[in-house]
Amino acid sequence: MSASRRLAAALAVMLATAACGGGGSGSSTTAEDTTTTGASTTAATTSTTTTTSAPDAGPLAGLLADPVADPLAGTGYHNMEYGDAIRSFVVSQDALTADGGRLVLAPFDPAPATTGIAADQMLLEAWLEPYPGGVAPRAIVLYGLGAGGWNSYVAVNTASILAYLETTTDYQARQPAGAVGVETRPTVFDWTGSAHFVAAVTVFAYPDTRIPAYEGEIECTFTGTLECETLSDDGVLRPGDEGEAVEALQESLAELGYYTAAVSGTFDDPTEEAVRLFQRDYRLSVDGRAGPQTLDLIDDVASGGSDIVMASQEGVGEVLFGTPANDARTALIGIFGDPDHSTGWFSSPCSGADWLEITWGGFTAIFTDRNGSRQFDGWEVNDLQDLPSWLYFVGGIRPSWRWSDFVDMGAGFNPEYGAFWYDHDLGYNNGRFVNPPSDPPAAGARIVSFGTGTGGYVSC
Repeated sequence: MSASRRLAAALAVMLATAACGGGGSGSSTTAEDTTTTGASTTAATTSTTTTTSAPDAGPLAGLLADPVADPLAGTGYHNMEYGDAIRSFVVSQDALTADGGRLVLAPFDPAPATTGIAADQMLLEAWLEPYPGGVAPRAIVLYGLGAGGWNSYVAVNTASILAYLETTTDYQARQPAGAVGVETRPTVFDWTGSAHFVAAVTVFAYPDTRIPAYEGEIECTFTGTLECETLSDDGVLRPGDEGEAVEALQESLAELGYYTAAVSGTFDDPTEEAVRLFQRDYRLSVDGRAGPQTLDLIDDVASGGSDIVMASQEGVGEVLFGTPANDARTALIGIFGDPDHSTGWFSSPCSGADWLEITWGGFTAIFTDRNGSRQFDGWEVNDLQDLPSWLYFVGGIRPSWRWSDFVDMGAGFNPEYGAFWYDHDLGYNNGRFVNPPSDPPAAGARIVSFGTGTGGYVSC
């Protein structure tokens, strides 16, 4: 979701003079350096275009009556002929490149809405064909009929549009490696005052052009330089973006405890880190970009609409450690349902404090009076394979994880007390392996137990 950005990029823009001369077939005269008069050009045109289709046949017939400027390779003016039987495009009679590439001109289909284009002007797409050297250059060209022939008033090549796209975060997120092909289809073209256009842009990985790598919409103005902004939105907030959407994201992440910096409306490093932490905890792909899936889940969690319950060093969901035992027990039963087992209150042989453990499948809530009153004091997972699908853990822990996954999370290993693992930063203490592991544990060793809070379930 890019903020509006503008780029003054180099643009192949050719503004025709009032008396640009033209050359016949094979001429290398350009719109800037010609001195041929209009009268002599007309005579030359008459002698070189008599072999083409009748000038009054087809929508592009006017391009056959006078030479046409080359807006791509700068080879001057060329006589044109129809390229197919239905006369939907014209091609130069001679090659513009050593490889035999000929200039091809065709109207856009569907035609864009235009303003200010006169009867003696044509808005066309230009490209070279064949182009064995790779991706053929293309351009949006506004031609106007002058004394010397069809002059290129404005030519916006795809290279300049691609240069703009490469500055945007939306395109960078989906930019294919290597060479690309670019299709630009104007939907609006205004030739009044400072000309501008709105266009749909598609970028393909070359040479595989079957699946678009990027699709978007841009609006550009040109008066010798190209200035564009992105109108399309892929629904992704990413580093560099600015605006109200970023501000709302920061506020939601701050409410959830992931973002602690000032709300600025700029997607900066602290914002990216907060997004990564949220994605980690909620088992999303961790890339630091807030796409539709991440944004929807953040909204659901912040608004209370998500079914996910998060267990952390603070408690379980909204049931925090330190909550009086009776209140916490009622709230946890409301979350998990009727328990599978309860120990009742008992005196711990380790600390002498009163304890209560209530178990649902692989999850146990621990209550003690070690702080002077009976309260919710910790939780333990004793079977990662026997947990509700909606119960998540800070750190992104998943039932399928092995020791290497916990190491990536930041966990350490302690060979004491029968070999435990721990992560002090997240408050996870004394996790057990499925079997007494080696020292250090094998990467594939399976975790079956971990917890937070008291850590008091370690045998004394």
